[in-house]
Amino acid sequence: MEYLFFVVCLTAAATDLLWRRIPNIWLGSWFLTGLLLTGLGMVPMQGAGPGAETFLQELWSWQAEIIYLGRAAAAYLLLYPAWRLRVAGAGDVKLGSVMAAFLGLRVFVRSMICSLFFGSILSFFYLVFTKSLRRRMGVFLAWLRQCISNGRWIPYRKERDLDGTIPFAPAVLAGYLVVWSFS
Repeated sequence: MEYLFFVVCLTAAATDLLWRRIPNIWLGSWFLTGLLLTGLGMVPMQGAGPGAETFLQELWSWQAEIIYLGRAAAAYLLLYPAWRLRVAGAGDVKLGSVMAAFLGLRVFVRSMICSLFFGSILSFFYLVFTKSLRRRMGVFLAWLRQCISNGRWIPYRKERDLDGTIPFAPAVLAGYLVVWSFS
């Protein structure tokens, strides 16, 4: 599954860089493909002796399917607040869910920590290159003061004139590659 997710992540990074979005139909098809492969491949085949169940019943693993769906749901719930606060895109949240479903929550958490590190480096260089670091820091500090003065959390991108979003899928790819190479 690691190589398969590498293909998913590489293509997501390419589409995020080119079009600033990760298509839902593409992520959904990979999610369903992973669900099917999980059910077929996580339980080893047993020998078909006398009294054995039918081939499909022996082959299919409902427990693996439930674990797969649970991991995806847990990752989605962890990343959903970032989307609601408009800190992350919806495609990034769904990509994280597919990652957790494919590879497990431990790899997901490690990869996301590395991805946040790479994303912050990518963001910093983007802001320096576009000469918008000072303006963005001013907008961020004004937003932070507004949140503190109102006593509630306000979505960051709501009604702000910020041009140039930074694609996060390449950072997810880099974080995944670091975790994959050291495991």
